[in-house]
Amino acid sequence: MSRQLFSLILVLQCAAAPEGQLCTEAAEPLWHQLVPRKRVQSDPEGDYTLAKENGPWLILAASFSGPQAEKQARDLVLELRRQFNLTAYYYGMTFQLEDANPGRGLDSYGGRIKRRYQRGDRVREHAVLVGEFPTIDDPAAQKMLKQIKRLSPNALNPAAGEPTAQSLATVREFHEFLRDKIGSSTKKGPMGHAFLSSNPLLPKEYFISQGIDNAVARWNEPVEYSLLKCPGNYSVRVATFKGRSALKAAKVKRNQAEEKVSNALHIAAENAHLLTVALREKGWEAYEFHDRHESYVTIGSFRDGNTAPNGSIILADRDAQVIINTFGGTTPNNIFNRPALQDNFLEQQQKQRFNELFASTAGQVAQGFHPKQFVGMPLDIHPQPVKVPRHSVSTAYARN
Repeated sequence: MSRQLFSLILVLQCAAAPEGQLCTEAAEPLWHQLVPRKRVQSDPEGDYTLAKENGPWLILAASFSGPQAEKQARDLVLELRRQFNLTAYYYGMTFQLEDANPGRGLDSYGGRIKRRYQRGDRVREHAVLVGEFPTIDDPAAQKMLKQIKRLSPNALNPAAGEPTAQSLATVREFHEFLRDKIGSSTKKGPMGHAFLSSNPLLPKEYFISQGIDNAVARWNEPVEYSLLKCPGNYSVRVATFKGRSALKAAKVKRNQAEEKVSNALHIAAENAHLLTVALREKGWEAYEFHDRHESYVTIGSFRDGNTAPNGSIILADRDAQVIINTFGGTTPNNIFNRPALQDNFLEQQQKQRFNELFASTAGQVAQGFHPKQFVGMPLDIHPQPVKVPRHSVSTAYARN
């Protein structure tokens, strides 16, 4: 009885599948097909030309070239939307071929023979793209790609004797012929060579991982002296406040640990802000920045810098070196602030701890260490030039 019921369900699934879709045991479950899904627009008069807001990743389902290419591409777009409820788009692009196309051999004057393209110096290609996916490895994209490779739309199956403008159609037919010869069970439709592609209307910078994410940007934008507002490309990091430095190694419950992390990040942010304001009051061009795990303070704004092979940043500006010498722990001068008595005591403790940590094998302690503080806030031992963080290009496009 259960086998009969399973067969009935499988028959109903095949009946409910769109025309041209292969029905296999891996087909979409019947209860998924019966759930009403939002229909995409499929107006015959509508313009479904690709825009930069579509994507950023799509499936390149088919491409066309020739006199009837655009019409067949737009027919396919409409059919994919109407019959298969897929968000399909049309995209046309003109390729400018090189004027000088040297061939083999020499002409009567001893020069290289120039060839001419059969279709002229410009080629117009028309593509059909499907879907809007945030990443190339999106599970929904992979699932839809498998579905598209098995579809057989009427727009890609012209009547006998009617030419098709689909690119590489002859190659696809040859591949199907070979599969039949070797008895391959893998059956693909006319879009069997579909693949995931980036939106060609977006600049290549969009797909380069750079800049800060949107959440971190929101945290820093309201800050008066945010490092995001630094006009230069580089600054010098002089103080770091770790958000997790206040946590102890004691075993605590998960919610208690999360609360301690939150409190530590809050304290780190407050310290960075207080130090920034104090430095500004003394005339220093200070900035603060708050990340997911720490907050830090920088001084200065520099346009030019070089990246060394080890990844460190080198600033040739003399003012940058003045900042490093003034606030770093490798120089004895402490002209920016005279520490209070309790700060002197903490300084001696830090120096002793540093010497114990970096003692050589011969037992000789490190020399030339002068930890500094400003308004009671500890400064980094080695100030480092850093790149000024910027909004990522992809975040800017997403907000637009």
